[in-house]
Amino acid sequence: MNSRSIAVILTAILMLYTPTSALGNTNDSMSEHTNYTLTEAKYVPQFGFSFEEIIIANSSDYLSNPTDLEFHPGRTSELWIANRATDSITIVHNTDLDNQTSETRLDVNRNHFLEEVSAISFGSYHPEFDWQWGSAQESLNTYNGQGDPNYFMGPALWPSSLDHFAEENQNNEDGLLGSHIDMLHESPYGVGIAHDYDNVYWYNDGYYGELVRYDFMMDHDTGGHDHSDGKVHRYSEIQLNHSYGIPSHMILDKDTDILYISDAGANRIIWVNTNDSTYQSEDIMNDSSRLEPLSEYSRISGVEWGVLVEGVNTPSGIALYKTPNSSESQLFISLNGDSSIISYGLNSDGKNAEEIGSINTSASSIMGIEIGPNGNLYYVDSDKNEVVKVEPVLDEDSDGYANIDQNIWFNSGLINWKDNFPNNPLEWLDSDTDGIGNNADLDDDNDGWSDFDEINCSFEENTYHTENPLSMPRDIDSDGICDFIDGDDDNDGWSDVDEEKCTLASESLYDIEDVLSYPEDTDNDGNCNELDLDDDGDGWLDEVDYFPLNPNEWVDNDKDGIGNNEDLDDDNDMISDISESENGTDPFNEDTDFDGYTDLNDIFPLEFKEWIDSDNDGIGDNADSFPSISRYQSSSDLVLDLLIIFISLGLILTGRYAVSKRK
Repeated sequence: MNSRSIAVILTAILMLYTPTSALGNTNDSMSEHTNYTLTEAKYVPQFGFSFEEIIIANSSDYLSNPTDLEFHPGRTSELWIANRATDSITIVHNTDLDNQTSETRLDVNRNHFLEEVSAISFGSYHPEFDWQWGSAQESLNTYNGQGDPNYFMGPALWPSSLDHFAEENQNNEDGLLGSHIDMLHESPYGVGIAHDYDNVYWYNDGYYGELVRYDFMMDHDTGGHDHSDGKVHRYSEIQLNHSYGIPSHMILDKDTDILYISDAGANRIIWVNTNDSTYQSEDIMNDSSRLEPLSEYSRISGVEWGVLVEGVNTPSGIALYKTPNSSESQLFISLNGDSSIISYGLNSDGKNAEEIGSINTSASSIMGIEIGPNGNLYYVDSDKNEVVKVEPVLDEDSDGYANIDQNIWFNSGLINWKDNFPNNPLEWLDSDTDGIGNNADLDDDNDGWSDFDEINCSFEENTYHTENPLSMPRDIDSDGICDFIDGDDDNDGWSDVDEEKCTLASESLYDIEDVLSYPEDTDNDGNCNELDLDDDGDGWLDEVDYFPLNPNEWVDNDKDGIGNNEDLDDDNDMISDISESENGTDPFNEDTDFDGYTDLNDIFPLEFKEWIDSDNDGIGDNADSFPSISRYQSSSDLVLDLLIIFISLGLILTGRYAVSKRK
């Protein structure tokens, strides 16, 4: 026997009975596995406060696409399971006991009488055959694909005696057809069957989409052929919706005579009053749907029926539970569409229902369900080839956690799922075994990270679990702030956002988790050079700055590679800036007066019209009339000298004349 545990939390009861303060620190496991919902906090014994799923039978018991299951009414620990894929019945003896065994029986003529079996239903006791049982077959009668469909299909009647079923007439001796004891043929695609009384069964006719009542009357013994005493009543007003491959199981409440049907194709549950005496009957013996001799073939109308539940996701299995020593009844429905099971409380006449609670199972394709003799709920999973028992677990303090140990795979690790505080409804788990329950403990796993921080540090791709010491947030720089929240993962002084921006703006890769990898910021203004318009912060934009990474330089007047601030001769005229400043020349212009002569070679660097003084008389050659004679700068100077000479000569001659005359 295999077991599979599923933690199921009674959220509604916790919300009603647990103080708000106690719920503030909900643990991860609880939130992960909450799948039990209640209306008005009503308790469903089959669901319990929590439950585990126990695999009763699987493919090792030759289950193959199981569709339905029922406990034998006379041998209460004997479970019968219908296998669609193999047209067989698996019988589990001593179900869920230490001495459990199983066998699978295949009748030699199963490819007709049990072809694509979809549902089974135990009927009345028979002194020879033990309890009889009926089967529904979702087939058009192809003999498992070996022949063309002839639509000659309907419910079959079988013995449950283990000395008869799949034992008698297995060699087709005397033309006898296996161990079936009756069959009627007016309903291809049968997907549901429910016993009424004697050999009367209700049938879901998937081909015509109708409810049909079959009365086999007297059985014809195993392997017989005579069906002529059969009575068939078609309830054509009650339209059912066939969803191929998904049985629409049925059950009759024999206390109220109300028949309940899972109408899978219409997402509803309907009820039919099978004891309504106001009906009308029409003989249809000549109808083309009759395929064999019958003693009665009628169409029934005017029967009371209605919709019990609407909007459920592909209902399939159905089971009725009568509360012991009570008038209360519950109807359980399995939803193939979402693998859940819903419990409905029925009113006294069975025509109205109120949802009490629901559970989510682990099934892949849940179909038939059954209430066992111990009151437990069982279901078949057609995809997984399993029969599963829903086992409620004990919870003394009603906090949603079982007293018993349950090993559950959670978060890639096996944890012990039990109530560590069985007498304290406010606590149930102590993940780090420090004696403080998780609801009061600020660090449930004692990993050094508070639950609050671990939750805040969680995100979709990486959730950090407050109860797992091996699951903790990443903190590259060990500053106590997880990387998910930390604006500077590597604590290099650069925010992750800025490092990423600077990476996008350049061909460099700045690793947000590497303290040695960060952008360059020449002027330390917080803007990386890739994004900074003035890298060195000297007030000159990089696009016009001759030295964008040197805050002390921005211009190179003479383009000699030395910035003006450092260069002693900014115009490269061989005259120092200091000297030029003292002399009044422009230190940034090698030709201050723009006369075409550099200041170094210009005798008159501040005079546009002069640049040379050939006679060194202080007068530029352009202004000097006698540039080669320093004495004369102009013709007037020469005239004056000549005048003086002439006057001097005149005076000399005059004197000499006077002297000679006196003599």
